[in-house]
Amino acid sequence: MDVPEPSAPAAGQALIQVEYAPLDHHDLLLAQGVYPVRPALPNAIGNEEAGTVLAVGPGVAHIRPGDTVLLPFGTLAWSERVLAEAAKLTAVDRSISLEQAAMLTINPTTAGLLVESRDLPAGSWLVQNAANSGVGRSVIAFAKERGLRTINIVRREELVTELEELGADIELTDSPDVAVRVRAAIGNDPVPLGLDGVSGKATSLLLDVLTEGALLVIYGYMSGEPFTPDSNVLKAKNITTTEFWMYKDEYLPRHPDLGAESARLVAAGKLTLPSAPVYKATDFTDALAHMEKNGKVLLDFNPHRG
Repeated sequence: MDVPEPSAPAAGQALIQVEYAPLDHHDLLLAQGVYPVRPALPNAIGNEEAGTVLAVGPGVAHIRPGDTVLLPFGTLAWSERVLAEAAKLTAVDRSISLEQAAMLTINPTTAGLLVESRDLPAGSWLVQNAANSGVGRSVIAFAKERGLRTINIVRREELVTELEELGADIELTDSPDVAVRVRAAIGNDPVPLGLDGVSGKATSLLLDVLTEGALLVIYGYMSGEPFTPDSNVLKAKNITTTEFWMYKDEYLPRHPDLGAESARLVAAGKLTLPSAPVYKATDFTDALAHMEKNGKVLLDFNPHRG
């Protein structure tokens, strides 16, 4: 869809060259109307992107032309250039590649919010499944920064070494005896927080590991199955459950700070985001076919890049 070229930035605005934007399943869910965010049509979509500041309007001091910035929630920036409210832009260190910057605002920010779901003292344990996912890897980094320890459940043995290198404390393949193996490793320590990105049958393993009064946060349904925990286990352990949506009003004020922290972790080598193949935005059909078969890709919106 062709849209008019954005005008020069007004006071408090910035003109952004969109560089890269991931194409992921959540983008398709937005397009299909599954999410509560429903932009007026016709419109662009795009939940996550990074760009370069081309110009700023009067009164803008904290960013300058040439800065790499993360675009805020609601920008819907699958376009070559967009105008954005400058105060909501997050500048990131130029040592971070544009490709990595484009993947900072959903998975790492989600991870930061999940780790903050409960105010835990340093040394506390949390348990998560889907630990090798983009969110799971970021949870390990954010937890480590806060002095928390992670129990990480994965489906394949070959992922264990990978997570060890990322700083995971305990890595386990999913099997019915996960809780027994956890107890062998941590003794009687409580596990007050669980993060569920899989749902379905996988939830039961988290419930086995969680202890009295724990909080279980459901943020994904990678299994394709609904969240159907054993109510008897919930009652017996007094476990509270909650479903997570990163765009709730209560979370939005934390997005810029967590985006900036994610960038610092990447720049310091404490967080590495999985790479993704790049397609020109004009090759969207090919990009979509690749994503549906293999997972996330990056769309390149800069027409001047070869």
